[in-house]
Formats: sequence, structure tokens, C-alpha cells
Amino acid sequence: MRPLSDSQPSLRVYIVCDQSATAPIWGYLIREKGLAAILETVVQRALEHTLEDLPDLIVIDINGSHSQRVELCRKYRALTACPILLFVPTNNENEMLEAYQSGVDECVVKPISPAIFLAKIQAWTRRSWSQPMSSVGTARLRLDPSHRSALTGDGREVRLTNLEFRLLHLLMSRPGNIFKADEIMQTVWGMETADLALLKNVVYRLRKKLEEETGIMQLIQTRPGGYSFSES
Repeated sequence: MRPLSDSQPSLRVYIVCDQSATAPIWGYLIREKGLAAILETVVQRALEHTLEDLPDLIVIDINGSHSQRVELCRKYRALTACPILLFVPTNNENEMLEAYQSGVDECVVKPISPAIFLAKIQAWTRRSWSQPMSSVGTARLRLDPSHRSALTGDGREVRLTNLEFRLLHLLMSRPGNIFKADEIMQTVWGMETADLALLKNVVYRLRKKLEEETGIMQLIQTRPGGYSFSES
């Protein structure tokens, strides 16, 4: 079990930047503001690999083709509802419209100064999906939004990813209620239609983590068409 910690987790900014001179600058500016910067400098690796832990904000700044930028946006939008900030090389209306249709929250035309870059990062992290939610809890388990964790009655803490926390928060907001797959995907991911394989994978990971770290079985119940949180 992890010991209970008083420190709040840093908001995590995931940056895909293939420019050797620019990537370290973005990372430095973000870390100076107390945020966690995760840098990926190889576009192909970003396209091929799924994120192990979903961030609070995604920044895409690559010199690749427009199709590569759009492909990355679509990939990450399918994984998370967190804001996506895309840098584009020119003010091309058609390309920017396609980017927005692919799930981007803001397109920024380059060049951009470090001051404006940092201002946009701070603005979007304030709106991030991982910002604190209302506290919910039952006799056996309570969610702590400030630490993004779950606490048992005897004080054991389970650290959760952004996505795991949002899913558990939704289920615990109405214990016993059956949340349909489409409703879960819309609320947690911001997606209109359910990706059942993606949902099942996250439910499996969350259920396994809760059972292994709390010793409490069957908190998350699989129901016809969806899932529920059980108090009993």
C-alpha cells in the first residue's frame, strides 16, 4: 500500500515536439511554473505508442506534415478528454478547421513567444479536465480530488490516473446506478459514441488496482450495457 501523502500531484503537460532547440525550452518553461513536463521528441514514437498515464494537457508542436499533426490529434482525442493545443506553421483555414474537427481545442499559429506560450499553457491547465471535482464517498471508499486518489476507511490511499479518477468519480456519484457505456464515454472521454474496448480496458485496470491496493472486492460491478459502483 502507498503511504498517505500530503503533497498534491503536479498537473502533467505532455509535449510532442520534434525540434531539438525548441523542445527543451518548452519543458523548462513548464517546469519553472511547477508543472510536470513530459517530452516526446520523435513523432513516429508518439504515433505508435499509447500513453501509459493520461496527462492534463497535450501540446503538439511538430514540423511534420499536416496529416501527421491531424493523426496525432485524432489518436489522443480517442484516449482522453483533456485539452489539446496544436501549433500550426501557417494560418491555413482549411487545415485548422480539419484540426478542430479532429478534436483540437486551440490552434496556435507560429511563431509564438515563450511568454505567450506559457500564458496559454497556464490558461488551459486551469480549464483541464483534471481540475478538482466535488468530493464523493461511501462507508468503504472516499475520493480525494485534491490528491487525485481514493482513500479507504482505515486510511489507505490508492493513487489514480486522471482517467481512472474521472471514471471512478462518475460511478461513485450515484452508487448502485447503472451507467451506460455511451454515458460514460461522453462524460469521461468527451466522446459521442462508446469505444467498448477502450472502456473495458480502463475498467479492468481500475478494478484490479482497487482490489489489489484496498483488499475490497467487487466495488465496480459489470451490468447489462454498463457499469455501477457497489456500496455493499
